[in-house]
Amino acid sequence: MKKIFILSLLLLTTNISFAQSEDEKAIQSVVTQLFEGIEKHDSTLLRNTLHPSARIQRMGVNSKTGLNFINTENNIDNFIKEICQNSINVAFKEIPKSFEIKIDNQLATAWTPYEFYRNEKSSHCGVDSFQFFKTDKGWKILSLIYTIHKCE
Repeated sequence: MKKIFILSLLLLTTNISFAQSEDEKAIQSVVTQLFEGIEKHDSTLLRNTLHPSARIQRMGVNSKTGLNFINTENNIDNFIKEICQNSINVAFKEIPKSFEIKIDNQLATAWTPYEFYRNEKSSHCGVDSFQFFKTDKGWKILSLIYTIHKCE
């Protein structure tokens, strides 16, 4: 009987630790909406995920020089224009592999390994690192920095 009680307690504890909070679900939904906006070239979906002062950065290694680089976009309108207007004839799809979300009051972070496809062909992989701010309209992406590298 004691073994059954301990096993039941372990199973209950395990289920509780894997349950997502409402905020975690909302944050994951924002990331999913961002990826959907990228795939659909939908400026409204994209804009609804981003805080007006959001900053987007990408990091990688220059294939010619072998040096690390970082590019920063401080204007979300430029980011949205690049996806929705300049790349309209290119099919994008970003697939998250997992979500690790941490929350403290109005601040949250999400770590999301991903695979990226361009015109249905694997383009690259990496990790998206999001910073979120909880506004009166819900969680908004305040910062997105992501790595780019060849998929292994």
